[in-house]
Amino acid sequence: MTDKDFEKLGEWLNVGGGLTPYNSNAVELLEQSSRGEILRFKEVTERDLKFHNCYFSLLSYIYKYLPPKFKTEISEKNFYKWLKHLKGEYAILFEFKDGTKLVEYESIAFGKMSQKRFEEYIREQLPWIYENVIGKFFSGDIYNGIIETIEEEYKKFLAKL
Repeated sequence: MTDKDFEKLGEWLNVGGGLTPYNSNAVELLEQSSRGEILRFKEVTERDLKFHNCYFSLLSYIYKYLPPKFKTEISEKNFYKWLKHLKGEYAILFEFKDGTKLVEYESIAFGKMSQKRFEEYIREQLPWIYENVIGKFFSGDIYNGIIETIEEEYKKFLAKL
């Protein structure tokens, strides 16, 4: 799910034998539906939201360290997709005659992760980001200082979960 998907979430209240809209998104969906229409929902847990927010806050924090030249080429909202592309975490859906490829990026299934697995996932991601992103722009004491700062901030992000 993207940030935009989370902004569109409708919340419903179980009133015993039925659901009633709990937020404005749910009310709007109900108003746009006709009586008897079947609606399908995808379950999103609190864990989804917590892990999603933690991960993307961490990426946002890392993005702030990148040089202005990088930021003019890759916006913060596209940084996540850029990382996915750089790591090759996508499937090629179609290749055009000119060699251009239509890709679909792999999704992170936060809702299926335990707290431990989420922390392991981040631990797997950070060294790669340090080496292949931060390391492309910084070296020596500056590089080490940025990593140390990110590691400290990462601990704070986890403490909020």
